[in-house]
Amino acid sequence: MPRSDRAKPLEWARTARDAFNASIDFIASEDIFTARLVVERVENALRLIQSHPKIGRPAGALGRRAFPIPNTGHIINYRETKSAIRILRWYRSKQNVPW
Repeated sequence: MPRSDRAKPLEWARTARDAFNASIDFIASEDIFTARLVVERVENALRLIQSHPKIGRPAGALGRRAFPIPNTGHIINYRETKSAIRILRWYRSKQNVPW
């Protein structure tokens, strides 16, 4: 897979950031080490998405893509714009998301 020379910056939609933070807070209340592991896996996945924006599967209209975060049970929906990777949604993979 060709690698981009310059990774685009990440921009989080407020609702996506809030959902992510709530998930991490909940996980941390049960087990701080697991929460740190999830954050690490998300950071790794986001670096991969930045380097290879087309890696996620198509997820509806308008260029949305979905990328499952390995070993977390969560998915990130995102869209590549001219200047950034916009994180649109963070959710559990068991949820039935219409887009």
